[in-house]
Amino acid sequence: MSEWSVGARIDRYRIDGGIGSGSTGEVYRAFDLDLERPIALKILSASHRENDELRARFLREGRAVAKVTHPHVVQVFSTGTHDGRPYIAMELLRGVDLESVVSQRGPWGSRAAARAALDATRGLQAASAAGLIHRDVKPSNLVLVETGFVKVTDFGLAKPVDPSQEPALTAQGVVVGTPDYIAPEQARGERIDERVDIYALGGTLYFLLTGWPPFRLGESSEDKYLKVVARHLKFPAPDARKLRPEVDGELAELSRAMMEKRPADRPDYPQVARALAGIVKRLPPPGGSDPGSSSSGGSGRGRPRVAPTPFVGRPPGGDPGGLGARSLEGAGGPTAPPARCGASDSRGRAPPSYSKRLP
Repeated sequence: MSEWSVGARIDRYRIDGGIGSGSTGEVYRAFDLDLERPIALKILSASHRENDELRARFLREGRAVAKVTHPHVVQVFSTGTHDGRPYIAMELLRGVDLESVVSQRGPWGSRAAARAALDATRGLQAASAAGLIHRDVKPSNLVLVETGFVKVTDFGLAKPVDPSQEPALTAQGVVVGTPDYIAPEQARGERIDERVDIYALGGTLYFLLTGWPPFRLGESSEDKYLKVVARHLKFPAPDARKLRPEVDGELAELSRAMMEKRPADRPDYPQVARALAGIVKRLPPPGGSDPGSSSSGGSGRGRPRVAPTPFVGRPPGGDPGGLGARSLEGAGGPTAPPARCGASDSRGRAPPSYSKRLP
């Protein structure tokens, strides 16, 4: 993957190793020689050097996220151009994305899931306040860092809340986003606002609680792209307690409310944050168990603990070229990539079918 070898220079940054590559760019572990600190460096692929749209989208991504200063949003340090290709220098996250945690360890307890969702809510609310819609909120774009906090990453599909601030790079009616967490209005290609991110976060919360995206049935013939999107459009949001009766009732209902079909029926960010904070305060700490077991919920301090060794980022099919690169440092050897949800859970079992419950 690595186009640049260890020790190569991109402006003031020294390449220390590769992290990953995606459809539009590569991400490297690098070192800022001026400020003497490790960073992640994302650079547009050489094959897209002449693509004006991708160049503009790439630069917009960096500039947009640089406007957001918040502990639950990945930090962008600077942008630039090298050999005709834009790059973004950003925070190097040492941790693991939530999809990988659940895929490897199983669903989380209610308190841990609420705590993670609260962190993500605060980060997305800060992005919205800065005029940004993420448009691709999902478990693999939320990273649990070593300190126990969750950070929102990968703003590659972000767009301004007010389109007049900057021209959109996708045409009206073009659908972008991940089908497992896509809001109905986004799937229809309609005008959107920050409430699509609230919908996707509600689906992500459901995933943390159950180990399954909200509208997957666990059968390959039924989980094709269009069928999953159709369920987002037609079927009511599922109740996490149907798969895991021990899930906190208020948290399960909040997840469903966030996934209401009509944007006007969803709670806003302050309402979601207040509800999650209340749930975290109400539920007792489980005594220090790690996330990923049915009784998990966080450490005695109220935050889930991260495995002491970070491992290579996201499951197959994701785009590791997104903002918020995972560190390879200290990985201690190869790690088997976790299976994507939709076929079996972390213990190899198929989920209960929704087909008899959905109208």
